Amino acid sequence: MDGRIIDVTALLETDTIVFRGGATMTIPFAEMFSVEASSGWLELKTPRGLLLLELGPKAEVWRERIKNPKSVVEKLGLSETKKVCVVGKLDADLRANIEASGAKVAKTARGKDFDVVFVAANVKKDLEKLPAIKETIVPDGAIWIVYPKATASGVKVDPELTERAVLTAGRTLTLTDNKQVKIDEDLTAVRFVIPVAYRKKK
Repeated sequence: MDGRIIDVTALLETDTIVFRGGATMTIPFAEMFSVEASSGWLELKTPRGLLLLELGPKAEVWRERIKNPKSVVEKLGLSETKKVCVVGKLDADLRANIEASGAKVAKTARGKDFDVVFVAANVKKDLEKLPAIKETIVPDGAIWIVYPKATASGVKVDPELTERAVLTAGRTLTLTDNKQVKIDEDLTAVRFVIPVAYRKKK
C-alpha cells in the first residue's frame, strides 16, 4: 500500500472490501477510482492510495465483482422459480424489487413450502415469529430477516433489535446464518437456513 508491504486478510463483501490484520479498514466499491487485474494481482486506486493485492486466479473474479456488483435481487438469490412470502411491513422499495424479480410472491403470509420468506423486523418482538415461520419453508429454503441499522435515518430504531438479537433468534432455533446483505444505507438482511443434517425430506 503506497510502497509498504503489509500482510492482511482481505474480504470481498457485497459492496466493500474489508481489510483485517496488518491494516484495518473498509473501502467501498463506490470510492474506488479504478480497478485492474493482471498476472494474479488486483490493482486498486483509492482515496487511501494505490493498493496492490496478490490474489492469484481470484484477481479477475474480484475485478469483475467490483466493477459489476450484483443487484439487490441477485444478492438475495431471487428468481422466477422461487415461491416467496413476505411477513410484516417490508420496505416499499425492497418489496418492489422482490416482485420485479419475477418470483411467485404469495398474497398472504399463510401457507407452506416457501423457498424464501422475508421477515420485516422493526422491533425485537417481531423475532418471536421465527418458530412459526421456520415451519413454512422447504428443507433447503431460506429466511431473510430484514431489520434497520442502528444508524438508520428517519425511523425510530428499537435499541433491543441488534445484530446479536437477530443472530440469537435464528441460532436458538438451530438455524444457520450464512449470508448478510446490505439492502441500502438503512437496512440490513441476514439469511438463515436449516442445516443440512436437520433437513427433513418432504
